[in-house]
Amino acid sequence: MSHSEVPTTLVLCCPVLSDCTALTLDAMVRACKQAIVPVTWVAATEDLERVRDAVGGADRSGGIALELSPSWFSSRQALRQMLGRARAAIPSLDTVVLRGSTPLIHRAVLVEEGVRTICVDHFDNQTRGNRRPAPQGWACRSVVWGLWEVQTTPPHFSGFVRNLFSWSAAPRLVSGSLAVLQAGGGGTTRGTHERLVQLLRWVDRKRCTGNLHLAGLADVPALLKGAGHGAIGGSVLKAA
Repeated sequence: MSHSEVPTTLVLCCPVLSDCTALTLDAMVRACKQAIVPVTWVAATEDLERVRDAVGGADRSGGIALELSPSWFSSRQALRQMLGRARAAIPSLDTVVLRGSTPLIHRAVLVEEGVRTICVDHFDNQTRGNRRPAPQGWACRSVVWGLWEVQTTPPHFSGFVRNLFSWSAAPRLVSGSLAVLQAGGGGTTRGTHERLVQLLRWVDRKRCTGNLHLAGLADVPALLKGAGHGAIGGSVLKAA
């Protein structure tokens, strides 16, 4: 298989804000189910249970990720305590998201608390080498064993895409690469809902090419190992 034939792996993440009503959340979940698109729902600790119930279980479709607060990294104890609270709602929780520019510290605590994947906007200046190289085009790294850091794909602006998404853009999909897209809508629930619907329509058009593989954020470690996804995983690794 040539590199141009290797599917692009696309992960969609959608934040659930604290003011998101049950009606709106149900509408977003229903839209994803109708589109048959896995979406990783990102929620704060206090919203995990209602999101879990809305999607029908923590491990359904794209799964659920915990939104980390930068303040939790003030100490190892604070981070451990908050992760423990989150696990009380979802015992199987192993995926988290850290938005913004907060340096990622206390990685060992994340691993000890069962976190296997963390999505960040930017990689920090950690000088320790990458312990497990990722395939070419996959913005992933593993600074400590047991934890994959995955970087959100920067938006790519073009005339067509700018018109399509108005205030936000989609990434340029490169064959054999990983694209992680956040469906946040300018910090508002209405904007997030609109952005999600636009993305679902965009995905529907893109996958008509047959060169798109959809996955959840929690699936990334298994894909990187080439396990659990048959030829897709093998093709990803062959592209490295």
